Amino acid sequence: MLDYQSIRPMKTAIVGCGAISEIFFKNFTERFRIIDLVKCCSKSGISAQRKAEQYNVQCSTLDEILADPEIELLVNLTPASQHYQIIKAGLMAGKHVYSEKIFTPYLHQTQELMQLAADKGLYISGEPDHFLGAAWQCAREYIDAGILGEVTSIAASSCNNRGGVSERMSFVNEIAGGVAYDFGIYLIASMVALLGPAKEVCGIMRNHVPSRVHRNLSHKDFGQEYQTPNEDQLAASILFESGAVATLHMNGNTLMTTKPYFMIHGSDGSLSMSSPAEFSGDMLLYRAASREPTMLTPAHGFYHDSRGLGAADLAWAIRLGRNPRVSAEFVLHCQEIIQGIDESFQTKRFYEMTTTCDRPAPLPKGYLGRNAVFSYDEEGALVF
Repeated sequence: MLDYQSIRPMKTAIVGCGAISEIFFKNFTERFRIIDLVKCCSKSGISAQRKAEQYNVQCSTLDEILADPEIELLVNLTPASQHYQIIKAGLMAGKHVYSEKIFTPYLHQTQELMQLAADKGLYISGEPDHFLGAAWQCAREYIDAGILGEVTSIAASSCNNRGGVSERMSFVNEIAGGVAYDFGIYLIASMVALLGPAKEVCGIMRNHVPSRVHRNLSHKDFGQEYQTPNEDQLAASILFESGAVATLHMNGNTLMTTKPYFMIHGSDGSLSMSSPAEFSGDMLLYRAASREPTMLTPAHGFYHDSRGLGAADLAWAIRLGRNPRVSAEFVLHCQEIIQGIDESFQTKRFYEMTTTCDRPAPLPKGYLGRNAVFSYDEEGALVF
């Protein structure tokens, strides 16, 4: 019998120490035993030095990390425009790589990296991993148990003020920073995790407002025009191999951010979900015999912000010789759905998917964390 306590934690380095990195540092150092975070780096080195001091890790350069034979896993938290070069460098240096969304801006680049990883016997994985959170695993349980009957459709929508976002977060104006790649990928990943692979897609993906004006008085360029080159609207339909259909609506030209809408419809019931960018949240079950919906309480762990969960699952997969739940094939398939919607709009035709993937293996119930009485540590669920 395998002695799980003897399994060696995976020495890990973070590349990119921007705002999103904070929760990764926190979770890697406080929540996941399988991750041994030892180094970090950033483009300027300044943010990496701050994080290194805060979390007692070593501030390094990317070249130093790549040359360190002890580092097994690279966690890439840089903007999408830098992903291809960093992931490739990590693989060439013999490191496994886990990356922030999306792998690369282009399908052929992602496929090239997948082939490189396979040739070298390495793993690559990445976000979105939010479908491993409590609410989404509960939804998967209800679907698999047949409580909703045959799942026939999903309707999802997310709207925000892209102008306000683009002033505060400049990366959204870089390649793969539009509404589809930056947020739509969460909704799509949740759909694929619940329903399996897509067969065909069609829709509209366009940039309705290609330039905007800086409206924040504190901005140094207040009142001046700037370019916003990425898509800010998406309306699409997805046909899944299972026979279910999905509608996806995104609009970055609204006055304010609205709560994302995600509804799963089945022949025997419907399930209202929280935001796919969150690991948990309110879940409402609608059944024919009930006048009011039933609030569901998941029996799974990872309720709160669990970014880095996919990296921890990857590390366990490597140590145990199994497939990671967020497989490279899964990430590639979700990416192709977005690019298929774009091509559909350009050609005015349905786009037939060329890739496929397996539904990610579900997490077992009962691993709710140390704060839940009569429960088990969350990370134990990743062993299975």
